[in-house]
Amino acid sequence: MLAAAFAVIALVASVWLALDRTPPEWDHANHLQRALECGRDVQAGDLASTIERSSFYPPLVPCLAGIVARVLPWDIAAAQGVVLAFLALGMAAVYLIGRERISGRAGVVAAVLFGAAPFVVFNSVRFQLDLPLAAMVPLALWLLMRTEAFTRRGAALALGIVFGLGMLVKPPFAVYVVPVMAWVVVTRRPARASLANAALSLMVAAVVSTAWYGPRMMGLPAQIGARSFQQAAESGHPPPLSLGALAIYPVTMPAFFGVAASVLFAAGLVVAARQRRGLELVAVLVPFAVFLAIQNKNARYTLPILPMASVVAALALEAARPRARALATAITAIVVILQVSATAFAVPSAVSIEGTRLAFAIPAPPRAANWQQPELLAVIARHAGAAGGTVSVVPNHMWFSPANFRYYAVRDRQPLQIVRAWDDAPVGIEYMVLKTGDVGPSWTEGKSRRAAARLDDVDVARAFPVIAEVPLPDGSTATVRARALGRGVDAPPAAVARAVEHAVVASLDDVATAVQGLAVHVDYDADAIVRGLVRRVEITADRATVGERRRRGASMLAVRDLHIVAEDVLVNPWLAVAAGRFEPLDARRVKLVRATIEAEALRAFLAETKGFTHMRVRLEPGTLAFRIALPGPDVAGRVRVLPAPGRPFTLDADDVRVGGLPVPSPLVSWVFRNFDPSTRLASRLPVPVEIGGVQVAPDAIRIAD
Repeated sequence: MLAAAFAVIALVASVWLALDRTPPEWDHANHLQRALECGRDVQAGDLASTIERSSFYPPLVPCLAGIVARVLPWDIAAAQGVVLAFLALGMAAVYLIGRERISGRAGVVAAVLFGAAPFVVFNSVRFQLDLPLAAMVPLALWLLMRTEAFTRRGAALALGIVFGLGMLVKPPFAVYVVPVMAWVVVTRRPARASLANAALSLMVAAVVSTAWYGPRMMGLPAQIGARSFQQAAESGHPPPLSLGALAIYPVTMPAFFGVAASVLFAAGLVVAARQRRGLELVAVLVPFAVFLAIQNKNARYTLPILPMASVVAALALEAARPRARALATAITAIVVILQVSATAFAVPSAVSIEGTRLAFAIPAPPRAANWQQPELLAVIARHAGAAGGTVSVVPNHMWFSPANFRYYAVRDRQPLQIVRAWDDAPVGIEYMVLKTGDVGPSWTEGKSRRAAARLDDVDVARAFPVIAEVPLPDGSTATVRARALGRGVDAPPAAVARAVEHAVVASLDDVATAVQGLAVHVDYDADAIVRGLVRRVEITADRATVGERRRRGASMLAVRDLHIVAEDVLVNPWLAVAAGRFEPLDARRVKLVRATIEAEALRAFLAETKGFTHMRVRLEPGTLAFRIALPGPDVAGRVRVLPAPGRPFTLDADDVRVGGLPVPSPLVSWVFRNFDPSTRLASRLPVPVEIGGVQVAPDAIRIAD
């Protein structure tokens, strides 16, 4: 019966995938991209890149999909095959838990309720990590039961391996499993040998997952906190304990778990409480409380609770009298069939109660619409040639975003770098992809529209002529623009040079104040400058206070003896001549040749800079001594500033201590990489930036060639 139920769900998913033509959205596209990259890394034997590539999501599931994709001709089929394999594993584990805790019949019911839940069906055709995570949770809990309160060492070792693999699926895995492990230890009061087995299990889990988590152990908590609260607030989520936030999961539960399963689950909680089934209650209620308490509410976070919620629901059926159980089982089977059909194919299409958020499915039928990403990328690739180029995808629409453009570029091996919408000037952008109409969610819409609005300026649009236009399925139009300055501006070269020089001076108001002794020099070729190409721009100043002045609350840094050189600078010549505005488009290199930053100015700057407010820095001969105050143990050490290819500088850490304890040299990079801003800074720079040699003294930092 269980195999037949899984076969039906797998068939539904296969038919859906065969019919659907929509591009993968957002995280779905990101995971598919990583799967392709990991498959290529594994084929090349480059495991280091696999471990380094993702900063937040572990590589297990994408790499499995990438390896399978090396064999199958269709990467999406490979990815969804991996997801369905995890679903089979999860349904089997739920059955085993139900059989052991209740009965074989209840195990089948629980496994079917889990596998046929609308949100499970929805995720079975999308390459996300949450369904594999939901499958690993019941497997770990079943192995936990097999340890018999950690009295069986073999089962404890197997639990440790699965625990480590679960952590390599997604970091929240521990939230669903650790509370149950703690409940077993506290309530069963195991002997010393059993506690040793529990410790051994955790050690094995640490060994399995350390290769990925080790380098991230100091920075991951901050990322999790930011995603749980800060980014949720920016996205418009209500405060975590407000009435609206607390009602989200209960109100949407029928749509994600199914109406029949939700009713049975509510009754099952009562039965579990009466029968004092602490394991089931802890496995369901503790993770639910954790995710209810954070501000970032998303049904994906509660998906791994559904396996044990299904066991609780089956408990309610098992407690009913035979005739009532048979009737309830028949009704549940009918509802399950309807919710699977409604979710996968929108049959029936009416799934909600008018005027409420209550529904019994998540209609997500396959769509045949073509959103043109591969075709548009092919146009850009032909125009760019073998050299490739940087493409700014301005909208962030679910099916027309940087994420799915990036995935298709990687899939088709196009020599193109895909970036998001630019902030101020399109520096380093060679191609733009724009869209009319809906451009994405509210928290990114403003930036997309501001960037697109720049093209309303005729002098900006002139630098980026249209090379392609295509209609999109939502009735909007996609436009591709390519940077091309043609013959340039119709003005004498000397006049253009003066206009660029004056524009540079005027633009400094956006990034500097209290400037003394300013001098700007433009070196140019007469034939090139009319097309916006400047051989060299040189800026010197005796003193200045620099920072992003247009950004509210930006920190400012006082410097003296400043000397900056930009080589082979490309500017918009029409804006410089007609509007006196300096808009850089590209540069071969920007170099901070010389600058002096006094110790007091550096301390004031760091005190105002986001991310550095808990850091204290002291200048010493040749090094910077630092101390970072954290919620846990503080981190302290010394760093030297060194030149580095591909980024302005790198920081070489030494004598690093966590909580006063010295960190062994091989592990220093694990700790310090989370506080080193040089890599993040380099990734955000649109053009290569270098600095001169850095000399650190107790009174100041001096940069000089």
